[in-house]
Amino acid sequence: MVFWIWAALWSFTAVMSYLSLKTYGRSLTVLLASVTVGAVIWTTDWETVYIDSQFWLHRDEFAALVEANEKGRRLTAPWWMEYLSIDGQIRQQGSVLYLPVFEDSWRAETGRGIAHLPGSPTSETIVQTASGDIGIPVRDLGDGWWWVE
Repeated sequence: MVFWIWAALWSFTAVMSYLSLKTYGRSLTVLLASVTVGAVIWTTDWETVYIDSQFWLHRDEFAALVEANEKGRRLTAPWWMEYLSIDGQIRQQGSVLYLPVFEDSWRAETGRGIAHLPGSPTSETIVQTASGDIGIPVRDLGDGWWWVE
């Protein structure tokens, strides 16, 4: 919130400074740029951007986890997964691999995360996302990985 106040204050200051110098073109340019950048930042779904970019950057490591699971090897999370998963662990639920990204820490009644499903999900596909919550796959990330809420 502080960032928004800071950005609005400095944008307003820049526009007013250019208006006082009677450089209306620069004033309009700063105003339009500020409004455009603010609108893009405000309307972007940052959770989706973060999850999609992490999956895109680490696609090979996600594939290695699936391969290790299929071969029955111990699932070892890469070091960077501590920052994606809330506990840095891969939870196995039957044939499903689940990485918890968010879990309500107060009562553990809600959760969201990334799951690898062995086949295409159906309306019957469920994943336990927290001790008091069951989620369903809502968005395909690719290669059998799904965002679960």
